[in-house]
Amino acid sequence: MDWVWLRCVVITYALNHFIYKQSNEKLSNEATCLKPFMKATNSLLFILGVLFATSCNQTDDSKPVPTASVYYPPSSADQWETINAADLGWDVAKLNEAIEYVGDNNSTAFIILYKGRIVTEKYWRSWTPVTSSRIFSASKSMIALLTGLAQEQGKLMMTNKASDYLGTGWSETTLEQENQITVQHLLTMTSGLTEDLTYQAAPGTEWYYNTPAYQQLTTVLEKAYGMSLTDLTNAQLWRKIGMQNSFWDTDPTGVTMSCSARDMARFGLLTMAGGKWNGETIMTDAAYWQAMLNSAQNLNPSYGYLWWLNGKSAYVSPSGSDPQAATLTPGFLIPSAPADLVAALGANDKKIYVSQSKDIVVIRHGGKSNAASALAMSAFDEQIWARLMLAIK
Repeated sequence: MDWVWLRCVVITYALNHFIYKQSNEKLSNEATCLKPFMKATNSLLFILGVLFATSCNQTDDSKPVPTASVYYPPSSADQWETINAADLGWDVAKLNEAIEYVGDNNSTAFIILYKGRIVTEKYWRSWTPVTSSRIFSASKSMIALLTGLAQEQGKLMMTNKASDYLGTGWSETTLEQENQITVQHLLTMTSGLTEDLTYQAAPGTEWYYNTPAYQQLTTVLEKAYGMSLTDLTNAQLWRKIGMQNSFWDTDPTGVTMSCSARDMARFGLLTMAGGKWNGETIMTDAAYWQAMLNSAQNLNPSYGYLWWLNGKSAYVSPSGSDPQAATLTPGFLIPSAPADLVAALGANDKKIYVSQSKDIVVIRHGGKSNAASALAMSAFDEQIWARLMLAIK
């Protein structure tokens, strides 16, 4: 029996019992011929009370009751709990329109999680849950996590100069200029270098989306741990959260990760859960975690430690090979998305979106969409969120 229904019945019974008792006490001083009338009246009140209780139950059932706990999928790739969009009170028709838009834009996979459970999972172009492909700059956000773990474990310090791990001569600058560049500058895209690793500006004075400079962090991690990028990533991340279909690959700019859509979703879920996984705290350094997912500098408030941030006052888009073209644009990064959204964004519209306020993770894998793009960012971000927010309640 539903607890709400039972509660209504008990209250109704108590009220009727009180009325019946009061009626009997009054009738002791009145004509006994009125007793049948009063009993009939009390019976009618009880029937009405039961009907009220039933209506309470029906009203409660009509409301969706989202699950309160976060679900963490086991390592097995074919086991993952699901939840219906309708049970969450979402607009299913609008959700299907959003999914159709994604499918029409050269996508191979699309996943939405709510508190870890799959709300929708779609594949196109012969993809399956275990198919992997390069995610390009979305890998940057995973390197940010690994760098934080290395610092937490005493393997490196962000405030140390990069040459402490890379050795001298890693850049095309003077030794004095090179020694000013710290690990933190590489994490925040403020190294002051061009893509050729030549000197452009003093570190910390310009924000420039510089992938070749960022790539130095993979070597920093290898030197700090004394092991290959594959081995350290497997030990610190992949194995801990069950990313079984991920591996390090190469692209024209250097090293990138290849992942399945489900592995991307696992990483997004770890982020949504604040660095925790099924009772285990993957990252205990709360200060680093907060800094990673908040404005790391004032030059581009919509960028943390290799994470894109929504809901800030302005943003700087990637500007290709020209640092001087990087300009500050007022407004949210993705106006239609939740203000607390953080995103790992890669070329060809690789997307890992995370919103704690909505308890959701959204993954998009595939080739370049039909929307205009600028390296990691594209108009697809706004287009998909304008549609999703019509569906998500």
